[in-house]
Amino acid sequence: MNYRAIWISDVHLGSKHSQVDALLRFLRENESDFIYIVGDFFDGWELKRNWRWLNTYNTLVQKILRKGRKHTKVTLLYGNHDEFLKDFAGMQFGRVRLLERTIHVGADGKRYLVLHGHQFDGLTRFNRILERVGSRLYDVVLNLNLYANRIGRRLGFNYWSLSAYLKMKAKSAVQYIGEYENAMAQMARKHKVDGIICGHIHRAEIKNIRSIAYMNCGDWVESCSALVEDMEGNFKIVHCHENTIYGAGGGEGTHDAGCIPESDTIAQCAPSRRRSDREESISELAGVFPRRV
Repeated sequence: MNYRAIWISDVHLGSKHSQVDALLRFLRENESDFIYIVGDFFDGWELKRNWRWLNTYNTLVQKILRKGRKHTKVTLLYGNHDEFLKDFAGMQFGRVRLLERTIHVGADGKRYLVLHGHQFDGLTRFNRILERVGSRLYDVVLNLNLYANRIGRRLGFNYWSLSAYLKMKAKSAVQYIGEYENAMAQMARKHKVDGIICGHIHRAEIKNIRSIAYMNCGDWVESCSALVEDMEGNFKIVHCHENTIYGAGGGEGTHDAGCIPESDTIAQCAPSRRRSDREESISELAGVFPRRV
């Protein structure tokens, strides 16, 4: 499938729940003029606590760099989990730009502010210790979700998100999400743009907040979702957990991807029959040095 632009967020490389295989399948089967990686591509917190770097991570980085060398304009924005990249903002790695925020101009001329979104999260700004505790609790919930879905699959049930269920049942979580979305809309008004595209809260959404388009591209640790813009300027969320190819088998200790066959995105996320990225030369990474844009 060819899109004008693709946004992905919260891949969390380094976390055992990162759905790298699912993202690789998506990127192999979908091309675009623009790719925005909207923060938390790396999970610096988890890498510092317990180093975990798999070969598939290298494959994913190569895939993104390769797209950048072809026709795709790739922009990497840093988030709170990979804030160590902050010191390199404004630099370019190969043909990948590293920024804090940017403006995307849609096919219809509308302007959208693109950023991770942690900058305006009160928890992130004022209480880093509490934020990290929350991150660890979320990891525990994902572990429980893994085992619950393995049992559910044996009983014939489709994928079910425990964390999404808890978010919608907890009044404080619902209030937090609402406040976050309103804060993002306010930021868009401040920058005098038509909308805002972000990540951070792991909840894919497209909605209108008092004439401001709010779009969240979700995450790749649980929902496996991406925001896409077609050539006519229409936006939609693609949920890759709604495809049969994202079934169990992601590897020991990883999040168990779901399987809902009835989806209109199966063709977009179907497994590639082309040569595997692992078979392509690792020399793709050679000569990649940062330089100022």
